[in-house]
Amino acid sequence: MNAAARCARMRAPAATALLLLAGCIGGGVEGPDFAPPPPPEAASVFVVTTDFQTGSYATFPVADPGEVLTDLGRIHSDAVALHHDGLVYVINRLGGDSIQALDPQAGYATLWECSVGNGTNPHDLIFAAPDKAYVTLYEERELLIVDPTVGPSCDGFVRGSIDLGPLTDLDGVPEMDTGAIVDGRLFVTLQRLDRFAFFQPGDFSTIAVIDVASDRLIDVDPSTDAVDGIVLQGRNPFTGGQGLNFDAGGNIVLNTVGSFADLTDGGIERVDPRTMRSLGFLMSEGELGGNLTDFVLVDGTTGYAVVTDLRFRNYLVRFDPSARRVVETLIESDEYLVDLELEPTRGELYLTDRTLKKPGIRIFRTSDGVELTPQPIDTGLPPFDVVFLPDPGAPTGGLQ
Repeated sequence: MNAAARCARMRAPAATALLLLAGCIGGGVEGPDFAPPPPPEAASVFVVTTDFQTGSYATFPVADPGEVLTDLGRIHSDAVALHHDGLVYVINRLGGDSIQALDPQAGYATLWECSVGNGTNPHDLIFAAPDKAYVTLYEERELLIVDPTVGPSCDGFVRGSIDLGPLTDLDGVPEMDTGAIVDGRLFVTLQRLDRFAFFQPGDFSTIAVIDVASDRLIDVDPSTDAVDGIVLQGRNPFTGGQGLNFDAGGNIVLNTVGSFADLTDGGIERVDPRTMRSLGFLMSEGELGGNLTDFVLVDGTTGYAVVTDLRFRNYLVRFDPSARRVVETLIESDEYLVDLELEPTRGELYLTDRTLKKPGIRIFRTSDGVELTPQPIDTGLPPFDVVFLPDPGAPTGGLQ
């Protein structure tokens, strides 16, 4: 099973192979000529909303954002979501500690909600087959193996686990975040933060590599006595359980934020899943102008990123990855800009703006950064996470 079956969140328009993908790929990685197929068209938008006391969700058609429906149902106040095979899966994180399946064709009714263990703090759900998926647990050292087909009883939901203990730091918890499957290998980001030092980044961060057939860790560097993962150039891969990104060459592309007290120790990093080695920074935090919290790549010369300064002031910037420079700053805010998504049908940029006075979804034209929304789209509670859903009649499994 490949990353097309997992696709944490789609960020790429249906265009040429020169476009850089963020979110999911289709088919096995075949080398430098790898070109993912165009993603299914997006028909509607599912928005996780929260004030961190109450959680809900809103929806609206891509073609008519003004027709927004808010407060459609209750979810945990700290949650993210993804779409797979016709269903929306809500990952209820710390305090919710469950996976919740919603059916868009039944008014987003909850089909089932299964616990992954109190206090485990799930961050991502990665599908390997209809009856097999992996759940990353931020507070544990075991990666869960689950069966999403068990139904409302949840009997047999947890099929097993994989011990990532060989890749932890001294506190014994690897802080696993997100992942993707490429050519039968599961790649899982491990932040390796020091819980004895207020969650500061440790000596290095890594990506665990697991053989999906055997559910065993792969040692990427047999020359050492230890079991090794892919050592990253940056530390603290910061994706919030919202999926790994891929470029048109099939390389993993992720943001490493490092320490939030240092504006120069992270960036957009590339990892080759074939050689299982980091390729270094595509663009550094120093070049982006702050701590990197989210990004999308539109093509070889255009990208967008949310960066923060030491006062946690937020900026939406447009950058040129080929020239490794910021082209312009589109937004400067004292409050939180959280999620960036590239809508796959029109190629427009969606931003969740959690400004207290007027929160909502803001949409931008990617060719020049011009904002298309005269005012933020009101989603009821402030928006946190955006998921694009295909037309019900379209092939499934390609958008999340």
